[in-house]
Amino acid sequence: MNRILVPIDGSPKSLIALEHIKTTFSPKAFEIVLMMVHENLMMITDKEAIQQIQDELDSQLEIIAKNLERYSVVRKTAIGKPGQRIVECAQEIGASMIVIMKSTKVNHSNTIGMTASYIIRHAGCNVLVVQERARNMKEEYRGMIYRNVESTVNLRGALSLKQSECLLPSVEGDVIYRIHVTRGRVRFLHRSYNPETREWDLPPENGDEEVTDISTGETMEIPVNAGKGDVIDRIRVVNRNMKSEAVFHYQIRKDDSNSAQEDLTE
Repeated sequence: MNRILVPIDGSPKSLIALEHIKTTFSPKAFEIVLMMVHENLMMITDKEAIQQIQDELDSQLEIIAKNLERYSVVRKTAIGKPGQRIVECAQEIGASMIVIMKSTKVNHSNTIGMTASYIIRHAGCNVLVVQERARNMKEEYRGMIYRNVESTVNLRGALSLKQSECLLPSVEGDVIYRIHVTRGRVRFLHRSYNPETREWDLPPENGDEEVTDISTGETMEIPVNAGKGDVIDRIRVVNRNMKSEAVFHYQIRKDDSNSAQEDLTE
């Protein structure tokens, strides 16, 4: 029986490949190998952490596999660089074909992503690139999103598949983000929108600090001006620890220092 390797990252767009398989390949002639890769550029030596990651990936694949009930399905998990691990898996299982999306990122349906490009160049078997049909499909931010001006946040370790980062509300005008960490270490990230990549991956345009690290017991008051309009800057907080959780309290208030300075200069 021929084997088809289908890499899945859990995003709605990556699941489109499954619909293509069901309408194109007969379950009598093809076995489907579903694969998820936990992207991590660091060397992980903790066996318990590795096992936890693999178990969580496999549990997700088990749910996804229910969409292919007419097929014989094998589940594979890996940790590392997705493109490299997918090519290695295809060789190990003797895959006849790898089925991938051009890109699973939002607004990137017309370009080939880095992982897809790597697979196309290095795979020793056929690679089928599926076109996105659901043009209006909206992919939301996969972390937690907070909309209150004050709250307490609990973030899981970066090795966990559960939420290890969050978005804080972006407020127009000059404001102060007061961050108090009660457990762990977090990184406060202030990024501006990049119209070329359509993602928030640029340093703040107004010269604000891009990165602020905060540890247990520390309180930081961070001045931010997120700009105006539909694509104002994005404020993200990430747990810096791989395994331990992080807990912090945030409060957003108006920054009156700038207006006070303006009064003094008049």
